Amino acid sequence: MGLAKVVVGCPRLEKLSLKWCREISDIGIDLLSKKCRELRSLDISYLKVGNESLRSISSLEKLEELSMVCCSCIDDDGLELLSKGSSSLQSVDVSRCDHVTSQGLASLIDGHNFLQKLNAADSLHEMGQSFLSNLAKLKDTLTVLRLDGLEVSSSVLLAIGEGCNNLVEIGLSKCNGVTNEGISSLVTRCSHLRVIDLTCCNLLTNNALNSIADNCKMVERLRLESCSSISEKGLEQIATSCPNLKEIDLTDCGVNDAALQHLAKCSELLILKLGLCSSISDKGLAFISSNCGKLIELDLYRCNSITDDGLAALANGCKKIKMLNLCYCNKITDSGLGHLGSLEELTNLELRCLVRITGIGISSVAIGCKNLIEIDLKRCYSVDDAGLWALARYALNLRQLTISYCQVTGLGLCHLLSSLRCLQDVKMVHLSWVSIEGFEMALRAACGRLKKLKMLSGLKSVLSPELLQMLQACGCRIRWVNKPLVYKD
Repeated sequence: MGLAKVVVGCPRLEKLSLKWCREISDIGIDLLSKKCRELRSLDISYLKVGNESLRSISSLEKLEELSMVCCSCIDDDGLELLSKGSSSLQSVDVSRCDHVTSQGLASLIDGHNFLQKLNAADSLHEMGQSFLSNLAKLKDTLTVLRLDGLEVSSSVLLAIGEGCNNLVEIGLSKCNGVTNEGISSLVTRCSHLRVIDLTCCNLLTNNALNSIADNCKMVERLRLESCSSISEKGLEQIATSCPNLKEIDLTDCGVNDAALQHLAKCSELLILKLGLCSSISDKGLAFISSNCGKLIELDLYRCNSITDDGLAALANGCKKIKMLNLCYCNKITDSGLGHLGSLEELTNLELRCLVRITGIGISSVAIGCKNLIEIDLKRCYSVDDAGLWALARYALNLRQLTISYCQVTGLGLCHLLSSLRCLQDVKMVHLSWVSIEGFEMALRAACGRLKKLKMLSGLKSVLSPELLQMLQACGCRIRWVNKPLVYKD
């Protein structure tokens, strides 16, 4: 259906996302702006539209939210046009807009003094004084500010703290120049912060965590990925002072079991990310399991000291887990997966390169985890047809499946794809035991349901053209890859 039909048929439309609709032009946005005068939320992210679209959008008197992520044809002149429109705008997202500068954002703020959310992540190349000065005009309203990827000095963070002390969310991911001093200057003035993203701010130490703990006691989400100079001492302060903590990302921070012992005090914790923290062991999982019963997401990517005993503790204490990443935790066996079978709310399970698990373990998961939506079994070399038959019988809600490098046959693959009516996305590279005929039968059995496939490019020339045309006609996108057969431990 074309945009023209939508806008003519729905003149009272209030919310519309056109994200990735790359055929829409400035003309279409102009028609939308003229016909749908009730619009309050509009997303034009990834469109090729330019400044003329912002001229049209500026006429929407009730518009409150505008997202234009990665609109590379929009620049400061467009933001100037937008600034002359209605003052109703409350949320603007210009992240990854390469031609937007701080000067353009300054002019936007001039025309919209009631902005509550501003996302300029990965857009700005410098922080102009005019932008900093205009931010102060939003002192009473601005609650969310994202500046990811920008060079941010201590003086800039001081200015933000002084001008925007009602912030509840600050995004400083991958910002160069963020120091303990800068964070202290910010948080002593922004005590209402609930979301703090410091991903890859690798100059920070425990002093920054102490400042956050002392001043932002209501913080709920703290992202510290690759902040490798923090330790259990800083996290002890966070755990003690921030009882409402719901999410913490410690990926690649090198934290240990002692840190988890402190974090176990956070009984409201929902999301815990510990990827690449190789010092974490079963002991640390036992600490978390003892008091974090509300946990719904746990990332243990490459925490290769974790064993089946750790999963037993997890399954006993954290029964609400929905998302679990155990990729490359290569000490886990079928016994560990047997414990996971008691996690009835589990929806997403990543088991990549667990070389000790077999179809027996997959059967335990399939039988116990009826809500499973996605499972990744890439490079689980000992998983065979027994695992697929169990998934086919019990995992009836499964939508995404990765079985690349598994020892499955054409018969098992065909039974799986013909049985799972919800399955839409399958990655199956280097299934060496599946014949051409096996692929043909399996894909025909699922034709009409599959939306995404990933297969070896060598199959493209041997599968029947009729089958490939059928898949394409049913809306299935096939990603052909040319990867050598390499086995990894």
